Amino acid sequence: MILVHVRRKARKRASEWFCAINLALFGLTLLAPGALFSAPAYAAFEAVLGEAGTGVLALGLGLVWVGGLVVNGARQGLTSTVRATCCFAGAIVYGLITAAYLIGAMGSGVLTPPVAGNGAITILALCCLYWIGEEKGCRNDA
Repeated sequence: MILVHVRRKARKRASEWFCAINLALFGLTLLAPGALFSAPAYAAFEAVLGEAGTGVLALGLGLVWVGGLVVNGARQGLTSTVRATCCFAGAIVYGLITAAYLIGAMGSGVLTPPVAGNGAITILALCCLYWIGEEKGCRNDA
């Protein structure tokens, strides 16, 4: 029965699920063995938190966001504040990821696809935040 509620809610929140899972997978990629941050595109990431710190932050936030979506799908409106908080933090993290890729691209002189891709995901996360606010009835048109 719980899975039916989660599946029904997941269709309406596909973009939010995408952002949350993508953020968690980005964190997992950073935590995988290898020196990913040795590439010039990741120079700004390395300067701020390092590979492990950025990976833990992205993975943790993504998993909490997915957890909020699962609980919200099962318990109708219980975790919309958790979802909104994670969505806001996710938009900030995606914005910082975009900025870091842009700084790395400017340093190497080559514009890479992750700049535009993560910029689009940042905008998508902000749209998700707006939709969560609409669900909660935060808008007052009176």
